[in-house]
Order: sequence, then C-alpha cells, then structure tokens
Amino acid sequence: MISNNVSSKLYPAFREGLIILIVALFIAVISNLLRFNNIPLFGFSSAALIKEQQAKIPSITLSEAYDLYLKNKVIFIDARDPFSFEESHIAGAINIYPDEASFHAARLKIKVDQGFSFITYCDGQQCPLSKETAYALILRGIPTVKILVNGWSIWLKSGYPVSKGKK
Repeated sequence: MISNNVSSKLYPAFREGLIILIVALFIAVISNLLRFNNIPLFGFSSAALIKEQQAKIPSITLSEAYDLYLKNKVIFIDARDPFSFEESHIAGAINIYPDEASFHAARLKIKVDQGFSFITYCDGQQCPLSKETAYALILRGIPTVKILVNGWSIWLKSGYPVSKGKK
C-alpha cells in the first residue's frame, strides 16, 4: 500500500519535470536559431571555433606594413621558431611564438598605450604561426594586431631592412 502511494505521488512530479525539460529544450533551440551568431548543435569543435576566430583577424598588405615601419608606429612580431628568427628577421622585430604570448602581454600593452600597432608574420602562405600568435595576443588584451601573410618571404624579396641575431 505504501509503495503504491509513493508511486502515485512521484509520477505527476516526474511528468511535470519532463514537460518543463522539453519546453526548456524547445525554447533553447529556437533561441539559438534566432541568434545572429548561433552555436552549432552538432559537430561542435573547439579547434573549428579557434580557426573561425583567427580568420577574423585582419591582414595587412606589404605596402601598408612598410609604411607603418617607416613611420615607426608598428612592432613586428616574428612568430617563427627562435633559430629562424636569429638567422634573419625584419629589422626591429621581436620573436614571440604563439604559446609565449602571455609572457609578453604586459610589455606590449604599454606599447598599445603609446600608439603602436602590431603585425605578426611567419614564412609561407600556409604558415599558421602568425595567426596563432595574433590570436593569442588578442586574447591577452592586445587589440591592434594584424597579420602580414607570408610576411617574411615577401619582406625579404622586396629588399626591405632585415637584421640577424636575437635583436
């Protein structure tokens, strides 16, 4: 008798909870579909999200980058490995690999306040390091970052100033 009494009380509560869950799920799906930047319901990938965010980082042309270089209002960030950087790099560039961005963020924020912008570059059309470094810097509060795609190769071919060594 007691078990029958308990089940008769739990069934309506379970049914109401299920109805609330279904209504909430329906509202969530409809709200997501109406959002400007909706969240994919299936196939979500953090790597895809990072790639999408990196795609939104603006690029800069070689002539625009060189113009900023001549005005001394830009800091070039070489995203290549330290060995390649020491071998040769854009004159005045600093070497920041993507996973080292947090170590440099405080120093770069001071430069932002002084009116500097930042250009990341690496070598090759498909090189992801400049995008990864730019994205890492943006995540750490450096808003004025652009990417010079295939930056090292096109800078070198243009005969613009380069340096060797750690600085």
